[in-house]
Amino acid sequence: MRNDQTASEKFLLLYSFYMGLVFTVLGIGWGLAIHSGVILFDGIYSGMSIILTMLSIFATRLLNQPDDDTFQFGRMAFEPLVVAFKSIVIIIVCMYGVVTAVITIVNGGEEFTDSAGGMLYGLVALILCLCSWLYLKRMGRGLPDLVQAESEQWLMDTMLSAAVMASFVFSYFLAKTDWNHLAPYVDPAMVVLGSGYFVRVPLKRFVASIRELLLAAPDRGLQRQLEEHADALAKSRGFAGAVVRSSKIGRELAVDIAFIGHEEMPAMKLAELDAIREEVESGLADLELKLWMNVLFTLDRRWA
Repeated sequence: MRNDQTASEKFLLLYSFYMGLVFTVLGIGWGLAIHSGVILFDGIYSGMSIILTMLSIFATRLLNQPDDDTFQFGRMAFEPLVVAFKSIVIIIVCMYGVVTAVITIVNGGEEFTDSAGGMLYGLVALILCLCSWLYLKRMGRGLPDLVQAESEQWLMDTMLSAAVMASFVFSYFLAKTDWNHLAPYVDPAMVVLGSGYFVRVPLKRFVASIRELLLAAPDRGLQRQLEEHADALAKSRGFAGAVVRSSKIGRELAVDIAFIGHEEMPAMKLAELDAIREEVESGLADLELKLWMNVLFTLDRRWA
């Protein structure tokens, strides 16, 4: 099952890479041809995306390698590290788009005459980006964060393509009115608005990745599920309670559960303790995360 998941992950990342390559050539070439900043920004964004996708493909190879003397606890931290780096790069690209667009606005806007060409690009890009995003979202459901981050990149590209389409349609009709002197400002203004809006997604992903690298607790829903499972097992086995600590790092879940006994409890054999560990593991099988689990038993809560 895990091999199938790994194969699907690699295939989707390669699909994203080749589609990103197409959009890089299309966006930069088309943007330079009709002197459109918003199309050029779209192409540059796609170019950065394919570099980041290559990084994700490299990361999957590292993550699937077995533990060794250097990485005795595995390479699980590589995934949030790569996602955090990708988020930083996308944030920088968005900031670059804002700065260059503001400079264009200050210098009097950007004149272009091929509105039909711009609208055609927007339509083609919107359809292809939307199809790519929907495909990655559907096929990548349940796959690790690297694929989810890739899907989010295509969502941002879809919205950017929609902004490109809207800017050319708006400037085309604006040029036919008494407000035609404002038409040169539409293109850079859409870059500013689009960049400001899109930067929220990588910021959110960056914060989540940093939390994982700092071994912060996972989301409250997952914590509650772990605590309820441990408490129910402790009660059924006659323990006084259980202390649960957890952290999600990429596609792995590190769980530390300490069962607290009491003086009246009968002594347990190692086989019985291992049977409890088996129950803990089987109860968490539906999480679809690789477990790094440590289960201990003590009479003194301070050891928990």
